[in-house]
Amino acid sequence: MGTIQEHEIIKTKLEIQEQALKNTVQEIHDNIGQILSLAKLHLGTLDFSKPEEVAQKTFNSNQLIGQAIKDLRNLARNLDANHIGRVGLLKSIEYELSFLPRNRITEPVLTFNGCIRELAKEEELMLFRIVQEGIHYFLGQSSTSLITVQIQCQDQDLEITILNKEIDQQEPGTHQQHDGNMSMIYDRSAMIGAQLQVNKALKDETIIHITFPFSNR
Repeated sequence: MGTIQEHEIIKTKLEIQEQALKNTVQEIHDNIGQILSLAKLHLGTLDFSKPEEVAQKTFNSNQLIGQAIKDLRNLARNLDANHIGRVGLLKSIEYELSFLPRNRITEPVLTFNGCIRELAKEEELMLFRIVQEGIHYFLGQSSTSLITVQIQCQDQDLEITILNKEIDQQEPGTHQQHDGNMSMIYDRSAMIGAQLQVNKALKDETIIHITFPFSNR
């Protein structure tokens, strides 16, 4: 059993790194690319007969390039799956939600109650991957839904709820294409002793609920 768990942890790390790389490529394309294009525009329209304008545009370009370098460094740090152990589960989920496609009509919501206990690195890694897969499961179903992640730390367990609320009922779903993701979520939950339930509470709402008992530790 130990060998199976070790194999699954390695696999999980690789999957997290793969998703981080996808996020990084998208962020470079959507955000950092725009920042550098704006800096290039400033530098390409310098009129040296207007010293004050040159100074201002040069300053703006320097600020933009500095921001792009800072963003790239932050992205590079998170390509390593070990960053989850450094920043914790909550920050890692918050960071993941920040990469949701910007063309979605709703912003994701993250709420937290209680005081999260210290978890083993393997537990944090698995729980994060379960949440990450849940988020991307819902992303694959709809581009217009509202995704909410609720984390509640109680005395006996850690409860994580991922709720997907449909906004546009006209949009066709793609549930069958992502059944494999849900299967992996169930398998990983069982491996760390977490209970997982998927409910369709209302016609337009689907909920993934994860309960991780601290007694498993």
